[in-house]
Amino acid sequence: MSEKLKSTVENNAVDTRELADLSREKAAEIERSLEKAVEKEKSNAENENSIKHEAMEIATRQEKRQEQKESKEIKEDKPLTKKDIEASYKKTLENVQDQLSAPSRAFSKVIHNPVVEKTSDAIGNTVARPNLIISGALGAIASVVVYFIAKRYGYLLSGSETIILFVAGWSIGAVIEYARVGFINNRKNS
Repeated sequence: MSEKLKSTVENNAVDTRELADLSREKAAEIERSLEKAVEKEKSNAENENSIKHEAMEIATRQEKRQEQKESKEIKEDKPLTKKDIEASYKKTLENVQDQLSAPSRAFSKVIHNPVVEKTSDAIGNTVARPNLIISGALGAIASVVVYFIAKRYGYLLSGSETIILFVAGWSIGAVIEYARVGFINNRKNS
């Protein structure tokens, strides 16, 4: 039994030494990890400062952009004058014409001549309204029906039927269009 005790005491001494060695190793490992954590904390603090600095720069730039937009919006709040609109129109027209081929540019200059434009607008707003042209075209198409009826029953046509039916269709369309426009305007006013 005494031998068992001796071996147990010796084993305990060896275990104690091993435990002491292990604890020293763990202490050294913990110390290294603490040093790394401190270094990381320092670098994180530096990164945090640089990130804050970058964020402040971006915020400053964004504020400047916002101020510029607001100043532009303030300028745009002013009502446009006829002079502003004409200047913008001429500038846009010149830019577009510069991009056209020579024949297209020449044609564009002819049709955008002030006299031609005003005449075209006047005609487009009165005589050549889209609904009137469509009505006239329907009248002209009706001349085909007249032609087939005349051919079936043996009547001779003079050749002016298409023009006459176009004018008749246009006239009917004009009456309908102006009645419709007048009705809508009366409705808005009341």
